[in-house]
Amino acid sequence: MFKNIIVSAMIVGVIAGALLGALQNFTTTPIILAAEFYEVTADPSVEADDHGHSHDDEAAEAWGPEDGFERIAYTILSSILTAIGFAMLVIAAMAFTKKTSLLSGLLFGLAGYLSFYVAPSMGLLPEIPGTVAANLEGRQGWWLMTVILTAAGLACLVFMPKFFKLFGLAVIAVPHIMGAPLPEHHGFANTHPEAVAALTDLSNEFILMTAITLFVFWVVLGMLSGYVAKRFIEL
Repeated sequence: MFKNIIVSAMIVGVIAGALLGALQNFTTTPIILAAEFYEVTADPSVEADDHGHSHDDEAAEAWGPEDGFERIAYTILSSILTAIGFAMLVIAAMAFTKKTSLLSGLLFGLAGYLSFYVAPSMGLLPEIPGTVAANLEGRQGWWLMTVILTAAGLACLVFMPKFFKLFGLAVIAVPHIMGAPLPEHHGFANTHPEAVAALTDLSNEFILMTAITLFVFWVVLGMLSGYVAKRFIEL
């Protein structure tokens, strides 16, 4: 069964990940590129070209894919690799619970969306480049705890006896009661009034586009997982 789970996850991950990468290039990537312009030009002493690239010594800059085909390719590749990992979790959960159908896949996909996006976003909204943020390790730790506890809580609500359902709600609430690590001052590295206004609009648009894009991704990944699991996983 383990081999079938791996193969199924790769099939689902390639399809759902390619879709996610393609969607990102029309939804979130243009917003990121626009925000990077303001991030690069946060220091008024640094000149930038029309694409937001600094004219300082480029050799000193961290490597990143070039805009255009290279960036699109890396976006799709990273999305596929991420989707394979998520598909492996979803299909393994479906095999363990012996629930393999399109409807079950849809529900598992929605659970993934709630666990990996909605719950963490209640404390840490998606951020565009140039946003002032709290300590990275603290944010990563809180995000991971939130994902694990939300998934565990949802499992208790769905699969456990009535007593454990209350426990599941309590588990889901724990990270939000603790609170996410936040910076001392909210805002952007570029404090020019016009830049702040533009970045605020970009940030709001980025949050919306991320929510929509990931919703589509998780629904597709869940339903594909249900379809593939029904045919290739031996229960």
